[in-house]
Amino acid sequence: MDETEELMQLCVRALATQMSAAPGVELHMTRSCALGLTDEALADFNRLTLGDDPDVEGFLIRSVARAKERGRPLSVVMSPRAAEAVAPTATRLGLTAVGTSPLMVLRPNVPIKLGPPTKIVRALGPELAGIAGDLIAAAFGTRRDVIARLIDVGMTETSGVETYIAWGDEGPMCTVSVTPTGNTGGITLMATPPEHQRKGIGRALLSQVIDDYRRRGMERFHLGSTEAGRRLYDSLGFELVADLSVWILDGGPA
Repeated sequence: MDETEELMQLCVRALATQMSAAPGVELHMTRSCALGLTDEALADFNRLTLGDDPDVEGFLIRSVARAKERGRPLSVVMSPRAAEAVAPTATRLGLTAVGTSPLMVLRPNVPIKLGPPTKIVRALGPELAGIAGDLIAAAFGTRRDVIARLIDVGMTETSGVETYIAWGDEGPMCTVSVTPTGNTGGITLMATPPEHQRKGIGRALLSQVIDDYRRRGMERFHLGSTEAGRRLYDSLGFELVADLSVWILDGGPA
């Protein structure tokens, strides 16, 4: 198995971990594919990940049918192999290709330059979960009540998702989440509200969190980047593994 497909399997496991804490989430999985549906009418919270699975086309067809039954939009990412196999089917089912998401990895022993010392705490307990949720909502322009229902609830000791907050001179400024899977950590929800961007706080947070995980035995980290965030990840030593194709299904019944 090549590295892209191995990482896609880790992404599937991370997606299930991240979504399972929210009440009412509907999850369907194989080793290389995952569908997570919520009660929210937002594509960012109804997600389909497709890797190189023997039944990837069938999984796609069933997933789209289920999303349409529930009247939910769907955000879909596909590995290059999956996209090659099912792109015509995706188009026939009503999905629209909207771009790519760089799948990036920080390999073991790649040195990382730490940012300036920064107060960093794990978001545990209602107060800190609320602070992290505020930052995420502000950074992504998402309604706060949606973040509370789907993300705040996962900031617990046992959820499998670990969220951290960085404080600066202006108070809490940035947050990031890590989902450990074996010796690899999946990085998500790197969130810095616009008024705190370009101040080095994101670099300080992510570099120190990675350094701490490495001290505890984590060997590798992966993430799906946006073009806006890629510059930061490049500078920290992350390498591009593959460009995942991104598709959207508009909400509405079949």
